[in-house]
Amino acid sequence: MRHVLVTGANRGLGFELARQCLAGGDHVYAGCRHPEQAAALSSLATVYEGRLTMLTLDVTNEETIDASQEIVSSQTDALDLLFNNAATHPGAETITTLSAETLIHTLRVNAVGPMLITQRYLDLLKAASSPKIINISSEAGSISKMQHFRGYAYYASKAALNMLTRALAWDESLAGVIVIAIHPGWMRTDMGGDRAPLSPAQSAAGILRVVDGLAAASSGRFYTYEGHEHPW
Repeated sequence: MRHVLVTGANRGLGFELARQCLAGGDHVYAGCRHPEQAAALSSLATVYEGRLTMLTLDVTNEETIDASQEIVSSQTDALDLLFNNAATHPGAETITTLSAETLIHTLRVNAVGPMLITQRYLDLLKAASSPKIINISSEAGSISKMQHFRGYAYYASKAALNMLTRALAWDESLAGVIVIAIHPGWMRTDMGGDRAPLSPAQSAAGILRVVDGLAAASSGRFYTYEGHEHPW
């Protein structure tokens, strides 16, 4: 049985990653800012009794990160799989409407948050036999694919996450830990909207197939949910 941490697990892709990992026999630590409001997530605790631990976890709040790590470390000696999934999208902005607060907050959630989670959980990850960190990025973070104006904050934050993923993969402190970024596809979520062609369930299933096929040589790469390498 793997021990899996999913951030932003209360809805969308995070919820589906948690649900499908539970269905596969894993123990899931599901982080979200307000677990008391996560009714769908709470229902999984009944279906998969004893294998779901809900965590109060705000990736911009280091106190909640530390508290969540204490809870997880009290229940397991090792963490096999970390999904840095929590994210925010402030919507469209132009150079005239962009604010410093929006840009900083988006970077904190989408890029700084995954680094802080990784830092706090590193000892648990390194204690696993084949640990993996999956940073949920986006094709929006591909600098080479930005060929027309699309916005600032979200795109910059995902590009930052991609670079941080590459840096983690080369950091000797993470020796033995596989670290990748992955584009989950355009999904029908609060962020993706109703016109998106992909369901969160389809994306999660694809991501989990990619995870199952990862090897040491995969570390530091950027994949699509279908298993193809994506240009940085």
